[in-house]
Amino acid sequence: MFTLSRNNQANESLSKFKLLSAYGGAGSILHTQYGSIIVSCIEEWGFLNKINQLHKDAINRKEENVFESVRKHAIASNEGGIALSNDNRFISLLKNKKKLENLKYLVLIPDLEINEKSNTVDYGIGNLTIASTYMPKNFSDSNYTIKPYSSWYKEWVENSLGDKFATQFFPVKKEIISKKGTSFFQPLKQDNVVLICSNGHISDFPWSKYLNWKSSNPHYDQKGLDLFNFDDCCSEPELTIRLANSNASGFDGKWLRCENNGCRGSKGTSLKGLFSIKVLCPGHKPWEASVSDNDNFPYSGSKNSRRNESPRENCKAVKPMKAALTTGNNLYFSRIMSSIYLPSELFKSQIEMRIEDLVKKKNEAMRNDDFDLAKDLNKNILELKGVQPPVVDNVSEAEQDLNYKYEEFSAFHFKTEDEINIDISNLKVKDTTRNLDGLLEEYFAKILRIDNMKMSSTQLDFSRVEPFDPDQEMKVQDIFRSRPEDIISYPGIENYGEGIFFALNQTLLEKYEIEFNSYIGDWISQLPSPRDHYSRKIIEKARSENWLLYLIHTLSHLIMRELEFRSGYPTASLQERLYVSNNDSYKMSGFLIYTVEGSEGSMGGLIAQTTPDNLNNLIKSALTRATICQSDPLCWTSEGQGLFNLNYAACFSCGLVSETSCEERNLYLDRKLLVDQEFGFFKNILNFE
Repeated sequence: MFTLSRNNQANESLSKFKLLSAYGGAGSILHTQYGSIIVSCIEEWGFLNKINQLHKDAINRKEENVFESVRKHAIASNEGGIALSNDNRFISLLKNKKKLENLKYLVLIPDLEINEKSNTVDYGIGNLTIASTYMPKNFSDSNYTIKPYSSWYKEWVENSLGDKFATQFFPVKKEIISKKGTSFFQPLKQDNVVLICSNGHISDFPWSKYLNWKSSNPHYDQKGLDLFNFDDCCSEPELTIRLANSNASGFDGKWLRCENNGCRGSKGTSLKGLFSIKVLCPGHKPWEASVSDNDNFPYSGSKNSRRNESPRENCKAVKPMKAALTTGNNLYFSRIMSSIYLPSELFKSQIEMRIEDLVKKKNEAMRNDDFDLAKDLNKNILELKGVQPPVVDNVSEAEQDLNYKYEEFSAFHFKTEDEINIDISNLKVKDTTRNLDGLLEEYFAKILRIDNMKMSSTQLDFSRVEPFDPDQEMKVQDIFRSRPEDIISYPGIENYGEGIFFALNQTLLEKYEIEFNSYIGDWISQLPSPRDHYSRKIIEKARSENWLLYLIHTLSHLIMRELEFRSGYPTASLQERLYVSNNDSYKMSGFLIYTVEGSEGSMGGLIAQTTPDNLNNLIKSALTRATICQSDPLCWTSEGQGLFNLNYAACFSCGLVSETSCEERNLYLDRKLLVDQEFGFFKNILNFE
């Protein structure tokens, strides 16, 4: 749910799953019934501001448990029913990744309903909505005159009949006075051209400056055109963009000119080649504009959101800006982070649990004025804290991610069913390893049926032009404008689903590596070498995890493809989570296949495949199907296919799945490692007759 202002005409519903998605979030352009808007940074999200205020209130009241106080007040219906995530493991990772040292709350985006009759948010909770502003801010009338929103707004206030507070201005319109003195409204049409930067900045296209440049000396060097430092074509531009008398289509057939006599742009210029222009970036960040309402004139919106000059920073992008349409697919790439909920108790040591117990007893002693007991308990707490291992600082992001996955793998693999099921409303599992028959049981150390699992997701940051690549010189933009240490609340979403966890027998994998060492050595030697900085990191991963990654990832894909036939889920609705590492400190060899479909979970299609008959048939059938491909023998004998030639015996006919389902962009796949008659890991359970 978001709102453009307090004007009850400007509210529109929006799915929270769209708001935090690969193409939606703070800084993204969304298309609404009112036009294209850019979502404001999280400091302008009402429900987060509410949590921040509740936190301050709890501190001022000197609450003993601030988090619990905020949680109780936030969930109250008169406060909007805002829920807080209890995924402490996920919050800790987010704090480390974004350097949010004072982050306290992962706040779930609330469901706010709009009254269809009045187009307002019910129950007096309109202050919890998410703000946004127009983007682009240029509009044109039926005479093709194009002006910034602020100019149209000023014209309305000065010229309209008795509406000096612009209560009728939205949706953006122009008042026409007829010769008879009557008036009628004419809707204005929003521009659809913006300039985007690989460092995440975005700007309205400066039409007047562009006309001045084209009318004077339309040349620039390879670094780009410093267009934003050009003057306007004249002191008070009256620009029009019309169709030219030519057969050209699109912008090639449009003509830009200034209607002011004596202006250097009065002759006009063609817009041919508009999208090939390269412009130096001024560092505009319009999503960071303050859009709080003017309490005295609630329908006027904010001057900050009306003005064309947005917040900015110094941009050091290597590449210049490029022109793009607001409907383009390169305007926004969100970096989403997701996590499986695991109770904190699964990772606490005996010392940590003992400390928590003593803290509770100390607090109780303080409430009972038993200060001697409290003093003794506090002494014991300090002694136990001194026994704990020191916290390691400056851990790389890659190692953080590896450790995070290792926690999940360890919990699913080494913890018992009863140890895991301590919060069954959010995570409930059943050990189904015993359902394997004699042929398969030696290959798998554990198979878990996950009846219910909670997935938490949030947005880290975003980029434009192309997805973020750490190997390139590009910058991501945060979804907040404050200093990281000032952020105490952050938005997130939660949904539920089901899955199946597979852990392979590590001892058997090690025996396989020893027995077929020569074959594996030859296999590793055929891995390609990096050709450029784009391929370096991807190929380095193939060489680091080598055959183990290929074996487990291919098996995951084969199981997903087989589930499409057996569970009724298309592979696009399934997702994988790989647990692969050769690092001695984080040994992992398994994978999770799951589906998440809204807060009610899914329909049981996956977990139904873990019964004895279904489970054995699922695995055997997936492996048997992998022995044949429609593209064989070309696929089977391939010496490299796919991106950077990193796939071998795997193609769309036999081993690839939907891009949204795969964790590794459909790379690191080879059927032969699993089902080759001579060297395949699972060759003994297949009938090759």
